[in-house]
Amino acid sequence: MNFNIQHTIEQNAVKGNYLNSIAVTHKKNTKKINKITYNELFFLINNVSNHLLKLKIKPQDKILLSTQNSLNFIITFLGAIKIGIIPIPGNPELSNEQTNHIISDSNPKLIIADKVKKNNKVNNIIYFKNKEWIKSLKTKYKKNSNFYKPKNKDYAFIIYSSGTTGKPKGIVHRHQSIINTTNLHKNILKLKINDKIFTTSKLFFAYALGNNLFAPLILGLNSIFDDTDIKFINISNIIKYLQPKIIFSVPTMYRRILRNKEENISLLRKIKHYVSAGERIPNILYQDWKNSIRYPLLNCYGTTETLAIVIATRPKFEKIGSTGKPITGIKTKLISKNKILSNNNGILHIKHDGFSKEYLNNTNKNKKIFKSGWINTGDIWTIKNNYWYFEGREDDLIKVASKWVNPKEIERKAIKIVGVLDAFCITARSKDDTNRLALFLYTKNKEDKKILKNIDNNIKSLPNYKKPYWIKIIHSLPQTATGKIKKSTLQKLIEKK
Repeated sequence: MNFNIQHTIEQNAVKGNYLNSIAVTHKKNTKKINKITYNELFFLINNVSNHLLKLKIKPQDKILLSTQNSLNFIITFLGAIKIGIIPIPGNPELSNEQTNHIISDSNPKLIIADKVKKNNKVNNIIYFKNKEWIKSLKTKYKKNSNFYKPKNKDYAFIIYSSGTTGKPKGIVHRHQSIINTTNLHKNILKLKINDKIFTTSKLFFAYALGNNLFAPLILGLNSIFDDTDIKFINISNIIKYLQPKIIFSVPTMYRRILRNKEENISLLRKIKHYVSAGERIPNILYQDWKNSIRYPLLNCYGTTETLAIVIATRPKFEKIGSTGKPITGIKTKLISKNKILSNNNGILHIKHDGFSKEYLNNTNKNKKIFKSGWINTGDIWTIKNNYWYFEGREDDLIKVASKWVNPKEIERKAIKIVGVLDAFCITARSKDDTNRLALFLYTKNKEDKKILKNIDNNIKSLPNYKKPYWIKIIHSLPQTATGKIKKSTLQKLIEKK
């Protein structure tokens, strides 16, 4: 199946007769909201394609795009894809070291960024500040650029991982990667042409790229983008003024919404569904949300390698702690620790033609993760009564006293304590340089002494090697832009004793 992503998006708009419908609602700030039709969007994308051609960027060359401006990102990203150039979303949160690794690893011909820092180790790169790039696009080219016709192994785009476990990995996607992005929106959420959706995550993450860009543009939806810093986004105002039908976010953001006194609960209840992914929803958050909003969050799961949601909770079939079941058409299997196929517990392997097939310049990792069309996710799952439950990552397993410990087991015990909002169990080195467990309890800043006493009582039943060496209470969470916990920051909070 050889097709161009942008060609597919434009063909669907013509066939669905929604060229004059709103494709993108762009909220740049509180005073400026742009509404762009599909026709207008395609013109802007074509204009970018022509500008890239003028710069003599060729098919299968790479460009790095790091911008907080959603509209600029969308038209440049898709303008590149249209003519076979490979865009790479840049995450401004990454360190200089990680960004330099991405540049050296991918060797882009063009870098467009909010803040340009030239990498002298890589030659012949064209640099544009975003403001300069946007200004240059005011010169309009009306000539229709030809759609690139990709070959089977041609790249469409590359997404780099956040680098939380080492150097960022370049996850390669081909044009077929968009196949699965619409399953959740069309078949489970039942979205139709002109329906509005909003995602709090930024477009340089796969979660937003699949759910708030590709899927809605393929289906004729109206995708809302807010360039406000995620910490200051007011969901009630988004609902009041822009009226999305579905909201996509992460557990951390949903917790923040509940604790934000400026949010209007009556407005929050007007959304048809709230989708959550990125990490498992803590049971306490799930219950608090249901009590406040009157209906539960839809827990879902996907990876950067899949681009799309692959396991999802179906509306009216929610179950606390569960992520639902796999999306129809995606093959799954669970492999136990003994490398045996299991019916109910093991490491999840997934398969579909639309998934990524490789990491860029990473032969060793490719051999480990990608085998015969299957992806080893490294995530441990359990199936109970046809409901799927995420149990943690294979590489989260910690060896203590020569025995393997699953930190999720300790975290589950901890979050049962009244007053504990969430719990995080990690490994750290003690003063005698041995591997020990550290348990962090996220609380509301009340009755901490009582909580610590209850935790001690709660973990008495655990064998000694599973008991945390350190137990610490925290009142704020160190997080990445996707809402994931920075374990390296937690480790720095530990004092060797």
